[in-house]
Amino acid sequence: MDTLRELALILTRNKVKSIEILDVRKHKESKINEFYYKLTEEAFQSDEEAADYFYPKKMGGSNYRKLKAALKNRMINSLFFIDAKRSNYTKRQSAYYECYKDWAAANILLGKNAYASCVELCEKTLRYATKYEFTELIRDIARVLRLHYGAQVGDVKNYRVYRDLFEQYDEQCRWENMVERYYSDVMIEFVNSKGQKDHLLEEVNGYLERIAEPMQRIFSYRFHLYGNLLQLLKFSLTNNYDGILYSATSMTAFFEKKEYQATTPLQIAYYYQLVACTQLGQYEVGKSVAERCLCLLKEGSFNWFKYYELYYLLAMHSGEYKEGYHILRKVYDHPRMKYLPANAREIWTIFRAYVYYLIEGGHIQLNEEENSFSKFRLGRFMNETPIFSKDKRGMNIAILIIQVLYLIQQEKYNVAIDKLESLQKYCARYLHKDETIRSYYFLKMLLTIPAASFHRVAVERKSASYYQKLTVIPLEDTNQTYKIEILPYEKLWELALASLSTKSYRRRASSN
Repeated sequence: MDTLRELALILTRNKVKSIEILDVRKHKESKINEFYYKLTEEAFQSDEEAADYFYPKKMGGSNYRKLKAALKNRMINSLFFIDAKRSNYTKRQSAYYECYKDWAAANILLGKNAYASCVELCEKTLRYATKYEFTELIRDIARVLRLHYGAQVGDVKNYRVYRDLFEQYDEQCRWENMVERYYSDVMIEFVNSKGQKDHLLEEVNGYLERIAEPMQRIFSYRFHLYGNLLQLLKFSLTNNYDGILYSATSMTAFFEKKEYQATTPLQIAYYYQLVACTQLGQYEVGKSVAERCLCLLKEGSFNWFKYYELYYLLAMHSGEYKEGYHILRKVYDHPRMKYLPANAREIWTIFRAYVYYLIEGGHIQLNEEENSFSKFRLGRFMNETPIFSKDKRGMNIAILIIQVLYLIQQEKYNVAIDKLESLQKYCARYLHKDETIRSYYFLKMLLTIPAASFHRVAVERKSASYYQKLTVIPLEDTNQTYKIEILPYEKLWELALASLSTKSYRRRASSN
C-alpha cells in the first residue's frame, strides 16, 4: 500500500495531463493519424512530398514542421505502450522491453525521491534482468540499490550484496564492451571495403588471445556472442570450413544450454554451420541443422527465406536435386515471396534456372502434379535478373554459366557460340583474381566446347588442363562468394559433358 500511495501522490503533484499517443483506432480523423498511416504505407519518400500532400500550394513551411514534430512526439510516447507480450516475441525479447520500460520508470521515481516505489521496481526488474542476462542493466540497478541500502538506509547486509553485485557486473560489462569493440574494429573493414581481408587475421588472433582467459570464467550472453563471432571470423578469413563447423557447433551447444531461447546467437551459429556443411558436402548434418534453425524462424520472414537459400544450396551441393526442387517449390508457393526485396527474389530466379536445367536433363524426375513451373525461357530469365547481371565478379557468373549450359543442352549451338565468344574478354577482365579463379577455369572449360566442335570426346581432351587446374583448388579453399557455385563446378562439368554428343558441329553460315 505504501508504494501505491507514493505513486498516487507523485502523479497528483505533477498534474498528469492526457498522454499524447497515437490512437490507431482513428485511422484518418486527424492529420497526425493520417500522417502516421501514410508513413506505414510508404506513401512519402521525402519531406517535400509529405508537405505538399498535407499543405498543397506551398502552404507548408512552419505548419508542416509542427505537424512532423507532433507526430514524432506521439510516436515516441507510444513506444512505452508497445505490447511486449506479443506471440511473435521470444521470452527474452519481451523481457528486454519490459525491463527497460520499468527501468525508465524507476529512474523517474528516483528523480522524484519516491524511494520505496523505486526500490521495489528495481528489485523486480533485477530478477528478470539477471534471468535474461542484461548485464548493463544489472550493473546499473545494483548501483542504485547499493547507494540506497548504504547511504540512505544503512542496511549493511543488503549494501554488501549490491556492492559485490555491482563489482561483478561492472567487470563483466567492461569485458563485454571490449569484445564488442574488437568485433566492430574488424567488421568496419568489411563494411567499407570489398577487397581482400587477409591482413585482418593477425588482428583477430590478437583479440582472441586477449579474451581467451575471461571466456573460461565469464559465461554471459553478450560476451560469448561477440567472442564466438570473432572465432568464426578467424576461420572465415582462412576459408577453414572444418574450423567454422567446429566453432559454430560449439557456439550452438553453449547457447542451447541457456534457460531461455537465445534466438539470435543460435540463428547465427546455425547459419555458419549450414554454410560449412554446404562447402564440405555434409548433407545429413546440414539438413538436421537447417530443420532445427527453421523452428526458430517465423515462416515467411526475411530470415526464413535466407535460411532456405542455404538449405537449397546444401541440397544441390550434396546431389539431392529433388530436395532442392521441393525447397524451391516451397519458397515460390509462399505468399510472402512477392514482398522480398528485388535482389532476394533474383537469387531465387537464378536458383530456379538451375532446377530447370536439371529437369530438362532428366536429373530430376517429376510427375505431372509436381512439375507446376512454367516453361523456362532464356529471354525472360535475363529480364528477371537485372541486378545481379551487373555483379560481374559475383552472381552474374552463375547467370552466364546457366545461359550457356541451357543453350548447349537445347542444341542451340549457334547462339551458344555467340554467347561463348563474348565470354573471352569477360574472363580476362573480371575472373583472373584468386577469389574467382575457380569460375575463371570453369568458363575456360566452357570455351573449349565450340573450339572442339561440341564433340564430347574432343571437349574432354581439350579441356583437360583447365579441369586439372580447377580440381586442385577445392571449393572450400576459395574466397569466392559461396552462392556462385550453385552446383560444384566439377559436377556441373559432368552434366555439361553429358549433354554433348559424339558428333561434331560447326557454325552454319547465316543466309543473306
